[in-house]
Amino acid sequence: MEAARADGLMTTHRTRGLLLVLPALTVVALACCGLALAVRGSLADGLGNGWSTAAYAGLPDDPVLVGSLLLSLRIAAFSTAGSAVLALAVVGAVSTARRARGAVEAVARATLAVPHALAAAAFALLLAGSGLVSRLTRAAGWTDEPADFPALVAGEGQVAVVLSYVWKEAPFVVLMLLAAHTPAVRDLETAVRTLGAGRWQRLRHVTWPLLAPALLEACLLVFAFTFAAYEVPALLGATAPRALPVEAVELYRSVELADRPRSLALAVVIGAVVALAALAAAVISRRLLRARVGAGR
Repeated sequence: MEAARADGLMTTHRTRGLLLVLPALTVVALACCGLALAVRGSLADGLGNGWSTAAYAGLPDDPVLVGSLLLSLRIAAFSTAGSAVLALAVVGAVSTARRARGAVEAVARATLAVPHALAAAAFALLLAGSGLVSRLTRAAGWTDEPADFPALVAGEGQVAVVLSYVWKEAPFVVLMLLAAHTPAVRDLETAVRTLGAGRWQRLRHVTWPLLAPALLEACLLVFAFTFAAYEVPALLGATAPRALPVEAVELYRSVELADRPRSLALAVVIGAVVALAALAAAVISRRLLRARVGAGR
């Protein structure tokens, strides 16, 4: 009787677990199907027939595509670094204050709910040559006309793109770090404080080393997203060179059938980079979970 009841409870838990992971598995399955179709299309001609690696062979020799790849890597790197620095500063400032920590968590969740397209539109209104910041600089006498304001939107430096990503992704990193800043970490900070360690010493030798795995995991996810995202570079980026996702979409829209396999080849490259970053983040997350379980024992 008890054995049958235990088997029933185990079956119920398994069913609940499968139902909880089913949405994630569905998304992964759809992404894998899309990537498989992109791989097939990249190895065919413009009509989707035959097999050829010409689309991949021509990628390294195309200066436009190489420039787009380097630009996307630069955008992702600067966005990730900016988000990490800002998140570390925020967590370091509120880690010991419960009320401030709760307020930061609420603001971070609210910011994450803002769509990236809406954030890009807001930064365009703020940083464009005729935007709010430009008007404030003219009112303050720092500039005489819109042409004197730096080209932050659609400029070669991609400043607006990076700032938009930092504003959107830093809250995600903050939440990841606050989740890793467990009571055990706070107990260690209290212990070293009683031993005479200053704030900088606590941050350097206790807080940041313990938060490093969560920070690295969050940075990998941010890098993968900012490398592959389309909306923000399309709205705020320069027309030449264009970010790799924007270049892939424009090639796919081209009237030349020969451009279709090249665009799908770019999609495969983007998917491969995202998959590698996600795999690295999953490995780090698993090791972090094991470390927490071991510490709990």
